[in-house]
Amino acid sequence: MTDIRDRFSTIGQRDLLEILKSSQERLKTMLIKILFGVLIGGAIGAVLGYVGKCSSGACPLTANPYRGALYGAALGALLAWVFSAAPKQSPTPPEEEPAPAKQASEVPSKDAETAEEDVETSDVVRTDSDAAIETQTPTAKGSSLMESLTKDSFLQKVFNYEQNEEWKFEGELPCIVDFYADWCAPCKMIEPSLRELAQKYQGKLNIYRIDTQAQQELAAAFGIQSIPSLLFVPLNGQPQMARGALPKETLEKVIHEVLKVE
Repeated sequence: MTDIRDRFSTIGQRDLLEILKSSQERLKTMLIKILFGVLIGGAIGAVLGYVGKCSSGACPLTANPYRGALYGAALGALLAWVFSAAPKQSPTPPEEEPAPAKQASEVPSKDAETAEEDVETSDVVRTDSDAAIETQTPTAKGSSLMESLTKDSFLQKVFNYEQNEEWKFEGELPCIVDFYADWCAPCKMIEPSLRELAQKYQGKLNIYRIDTQAQQELAAAFGIQSIPSLLFVPLNGQPQMARGALPKETLEKVIHEVLKVE
């Protein structure tokens, strides 16, 4: 089966990396401030412990230089963290966002014969009415704003790769396509954030979900090897792919900067 990714110039490499890079810079700055806080606090504590020398030994900072340095370093780190994190409340994501990519779960592979049997069986059993019902079935916890897609509905609402060689978005609103599986823990972690975003941007953005176990052809066509994988599709331009359970703040930044939705 042709890998659809070969038809894209790039999928989620430059724009998303820029977003993550800015977050890494903020994390680096915060860590430097905390390190200075530890050094300065430890030095002040050590001096107080050396000069004070509390006779009872019950004074944390002045009992001895070692205890003074330890408590001073802890207080310095705490103050540095408070002053570097508390004043700013920008929409940029917290600095842990590179980590979630490591939370992606590997999609279990089947041999070719088994996969073909699954596809053939699903084609025989599923009728057009069944596909329509499945398309309209809400996701977990009654979220009717996130629509589950089959191959047929994906071709109609996102990209008809059977008729078009070049990328052509079929939708009227930008969308996010979440490739997931019911057994995937990181997929369950990101689902509440997607549900909240679907509510917040209702009428401006569509969020679709594709079960990689039920829709193996779609997963194979996009070369999905780890989940969750998120396909960000703007109205104009190429789609962008990201992997891992991205934080809600990162998802919102991608919605603003890549999908151009406010």
